[in-house]
Amino acid sequence: MRAAAVSLLLAVALQASALQLGPSVKASLWSERDGIAPGQQFTLGLRLLHAPGWHSYWTVPGDSGLPTRLSWRLPPGIRAGKIQWPAPLRLPIGPLVDYGYEGDTLLLTDLQAAPDLPLGGEVKIGARAEWLMCHDVCIPASEDLMVTLPVREAAALRATANAPAFERARERIPRDAKLARVSATRAGTRVTLRFAAPAAGVPHRLEFFPLEPGRIEPAAPQTLRVNADTVLLELTAAQPVASDFRTLRGVLEADGGLDAGGWVGSIEVPLK
Repeated sequence: MRAAAVSLLLAVALQASALQLGPSVKASLWSERDGIAPGQQFTLGLRLLHAPGWHSYWTVPGDSGLPTRLSWRLPPGIRAGKIQWPAPLRLPIGPLVDYGYEGDTLLLTDLQAAPDLPLGGEVKIGARAEWLMCHDVCIPASEDLMVTLPVREAAALRATANAPAFERARERIPRDAKLARVSATRAGTRVTLRFAAPAAGVPHRLEFFPLEPGRIEPAAPQTLRVNADTVLLELTAAQPVASDFRTLRGVLEADGGLDAGGWVGSIEVPLK
């Protein structure tokens, strides 16, 4: 993150800390099933419900911001993985562009129960969620959340009322894009991603979200061109260009993503 953007963000956050505002973002901890089984994986979700006009941040926030964090408080026999991030939105903020979420967002985490977890009991799983929410001001927020789940045989578990939201969230998590003839080159600050047009057709709109900060300029235009059966996306490297910028890692979203009939996928391409 740029030093100037960090200073501005912190100044606004401190100024806003004394404000008494309503629940701009409501946080809840959801479970996909109504219990857990010994030795089985299970999924919990941090649900963030944003008031209109407010947003929180992706794992790479863009020009400014801070990603949402989860600090788990787990009982013996339970291990937690990392947050699985759905593709974000581009959020223009004046001359800057941030990456984040609006509306109703569910951030999934897979957890693992130990094989010797005793049946018939229950486990209390806690998490401290921390996020930065922004509108005209940016305000850091946090909440301690907890869910209590019984331990039963796998065959006895049932989906909760929130299970459909987990399925929708899972579909939005980028997987390997599996592009053909993919390559990436850099000439000065110009970065060009090339790949063969997918079987689904040439995208009419293509957005790239970097999975490493300080690689791609968030606010710079992203230019899509098509040359015969080759798709080219021109990006701008963040300045100064990092000496270790040798791989283009990020998320591609075509034609608005799955909700709009497009696609989303992650890439990791050596940079020539």
